[in-house]
Amino acid sequence: MFNKDAGYTNEYIPVEVFAVTSVPRRCLMFSVMTEMGSQHARVPIHYLRSEFTNEISQNAYPLDWLQLWDCFSPYISVNRFDYLKNASCKVLLKDKSSIRGKYLFTIDWCNGTDHEFGYAEIASGHKCAHIIELENGQYAAQPNNRVIWSDGGAWIGTELTGNEKWEVFGREFSCEAMGWKWKTGTEELVNYKFEKCE
Repeated sequence: MFNKDAGYTNEYIPVEVFAVTSVPRRCLMFSVMTEMGSQHARVPIHYLRSEFTNEISQNAYPLDWLQLWDCFSPYISVNRFDYLKNASCKVLLKDKSSIRGKYLFTIDWCNGTDHEFGYAEIASGHKCAHIIELENGQYAAQPNNRVIWSDGGAWIGTELTGNEKWEVFGREFSCEAMGWKWKTGTEELVNYKFEKCE
């Protein structure tokens, strides 16, 4: 590994990616193992490729196109949603062009006791990162609003249009926020009943 820009040597080393690291105000970083037995931590996403050709190296997207937002928190969940497994999609890029890709998994952020502030849990500022293998061999970490999904017409029948006026959820929804309207009483019953407060 070189402390240079991705593609600096025009040669790539086969690796297995086995972990992800989230540091606030930095890009997602990955831990990799080489076939030579050396392990490298905190490798940024724009250094990784699913395949390598000189054409990919010369026409690669920069980091800020592959991942738009830095990490919001050190606390993450990593999920591979079966509903999206291997789904085809189109990633919308900064210059309004797009590139096709395939869904791999999703990274989502939350707050913790020592990291209580930031955008991780602010309803209107929250972002997740869908990790997508792009058709050019690079990987992207994109939020919901930058990915248009395809499923061959099984459910998604038309291209997304008319979304220019859609707004993000800016409110925080809570089931127990209306707790002052109802009470369950103090008895420890299996079949407890709700009573309306007066």
